[in-house]
Order: sequence, then C-alpha cells, then structure tokens
Amino acid sequence: IIERECIELSFLGFDEIDEALPIWHACKYLRGVLKEEQGPTPLIAAMRCYVASKLGEIVEVPRELYKED
Repeated sequence: IIERECIELSFLGFDEIDEALPIWHACKYLRGVLKEEQGPTPLIAAMRCYVASKLGEIVEVPRELYKED
C-alpha cells in the first residue's frame, strides 16, 4: 500500500514530552493536495495517511471494533 499509494515517510525525532516516543511523518499528494499524518511507527503514520486520503480526516469506527479495558 505504501509503495502503490506513493506515501513518503520521514523520521521527525522524538516527542518532547515523552523522549522515548518516536514521531514519524507520512505524506501523500492527492489531486494536488498534500495529506499529512503522524504516528509512533512508520506503518502507523502511513496507514493514517492512507485512510485520511481515502475516507477523509474524520472516520466513524463501529463500537464493535473498540477494545474494552
């Protein structure tokens, strides 16, 4: 998906508050508009970018998929 969708990844560094938490940046151009997302791993950042490019910034998740603690 990352290659097919031409999602670019870069490492931004570590979170200023939690220095152990890395921050990855993913971006993709879609019809001339840049979609950008971040995440703690390259895969999470890329998939957030992919979902945002396909479904938009806000996505409703069915309650059945929530993890109950």
